[in-house]
Amino acid sequence: MAGITLDLWMILPKTIEIIVFLCCALIIYQKKKDYILNKTYSIALCGWSIYVILDALLFPIAHLESTAPPLIANILRDIAICAGGILAFGFLYASIIIRYGEALAKEIRTVILMVAGYLALVIPTVITDAIIKEAGNVHTDFNISNGITILAQIIIYFIAVYQLIVNYRVIQDEKIKKRILYFIFGALLIALGIIFFIIVGVTASEFDFITGPIGHFIWILAPVFILLGVRKIE
Repeated sequence: MAGITLDLWMILPKTIEIIVFLCCALIIYQKKKDYILNKTYSIALCGWSIYVILDALLFPIAHLESTAPPLIANILRDIAICAGGILAFGFLYASIIIRYGEALAKEIRTVILMVAGYLALVIPTVITDAIIKEAGNVHTDFNISNGITILAQIIIYFIAVYQLIVNYRVIQDEKIKKRILYFIFGALLIALGIIFFIIVGVTASEFDFITGPIGHFIWILAPVFILLGVRKIE
């Protein structure tokens, strides 16, 4: 659980994270605007940027709200969840492009499955997730349903990693393999960051002033690796 001091302190690492994600997204998009892989990664990183922006705002706002549960904070949380899901499925879609090619990725069936999967993750998460304010602390309401959706999100990242690893093992070109390796690290770091926050949230919540920035630093590295992978195209 977090007091207002911690929530204000966390704005700093979150701001750095937002800047890094947005800068990488812009650079990736401008590399080859007509390249679907670049567009996918760029949109995915922008989605996460929106998530972090709202996450940085909603906790301090919740402290200022008089309603219980805080209304505005929960609305922002719902929007943030929708934006965060874009990163998960963006990375998954990118792994499909890399492994199977643009033609299959652009098929209506593939797109429909991706949209359906996104909605299947986001809708239950929005329904089960909530911002709770009690005794001067603001935190998310963790429950079994919420835990299942978090697990599903982690699995999506690992599916993306698996697809990339399979492709990495069959590719012979060393330059392409290096690119794929960067993409693997990018997706893996997001998943590891989520796992890190779960573990420290359960075992070391009293050290949030330290563990919070560490978790966001793990996430900050993800777009850097994606950018390195994209730059290897040239």
